[in-house]
Amino acid sequence: MRILAITSKQSGVGYHRIMMPLVNMKKDYCLITDTLSEETFEGKYDIVVMNRMLANVTPDQMIKWRKKYGFKLVVDNDDHWQLDPSHILYQNYILNSVPEQIISWLQIADLCTCTHERLAEEIYKHNTNVEILPNAIPYGEEQFILDKKESALVRLFWSGSGTHGRDLEILRNPMKRINFPVRTIIAGYNEGEKHIWDNMICAFTNGLKLNPTIYNYNPVTEYMAAYCDSDISLIPLVDSKFNSMKSNLKVLETASKKNPAIVSNVHPYKGFYPACHVNSQKDWYYWIKLLTHDQAARKQYGNDLYEYCNKNFNLHEVNKQRFAIYSKLIDNASY
Repeated sequence: MRILAITSKQSGVGYHRIMMPLVNMKKDYCLITDTLSEETFEGKYDIVVMNRMLANVTPDQMIKWRKKYGFKLVVDNDDHWQLDPSHILYQNYILNSVPEQIISWLQIADLCTCTHERLAEEIYKHNTNVEILPNAIPYGEEQFILDKKESALVRLFWSGSGTHGRDLEILRNPMKRINFPVRTIIAGYNEGEKHIWDNMICAFTNGLKLNPTIYNYNPVTEYMAAYCDSDISLIPLVDSKFNSMKSNLKVLETASKKNPAIVSNVHPYKGFYPACHVNSQKDWYYWIKLLTHDQAARKQYGNDLYEYCNKNFNLHEVNKQRFAIYSKLIDNASY
């Protein structure tokens, strides 16, 4: 199996959905690139894999290359293409017709892949050839090893991008209630979005009153370093259609450090056990207090989460599915 993978080495989505899976999957050869030309396809690839859409290549051009070189096109999505109006990229998506572009790529794909059933149902409206490949982690390997630093105080942790401003607002009042010693760790800070991050940091750290440590954005191959300074992950999420199409990756990440995860009881975390689910604002404080003061409970919830995720979302097991899906696609090819 010869694979051409198209993604940027700076892309978090590309890292989890293309780079890391394909590097670890059985194959004869794989080229991962973000630069395409006619010559790129002369490597006689069986499969071309890409995320969502391409900025400098049209679907029509890809169709021509596919006809000439005989590969199968796999288009992967890990998010919905219709953003919530409150999303900071909403206007940009509308002005640049991003949803329409993503749909056009779905429509020409030989196979669409995605992270879960809810997103698969949305893709099915545009292409009936859909397979689910959940996000997964190579637990105990690469940057997903158990290598936490010691801390005198229990650390409440959050990591993400500046698109999560509304989600962190959920924690503003619960964090104000904390009247016992903790540290707060927030990771992913981007100086170019200072005005956004100032509000997010304020909400998460109760105006810097909860012994904060702030980690800058790290390259995708190093971003888990911040998790070494963590004990409990807080994962708030506004209940909306767009958010329900996200994956459970934040829980999978925290599981690699055997930390418990306190999550909003909404998709993609609904029914995800043994996470600690929040149904009302008071539940945030309840879980934070319990897991901070009860070391045994903290360890048990963390170990249970690790065992669950390692069993159900282990990259090597999911890659067996990926290999089988890709092999079937090639076997069904007609040249």
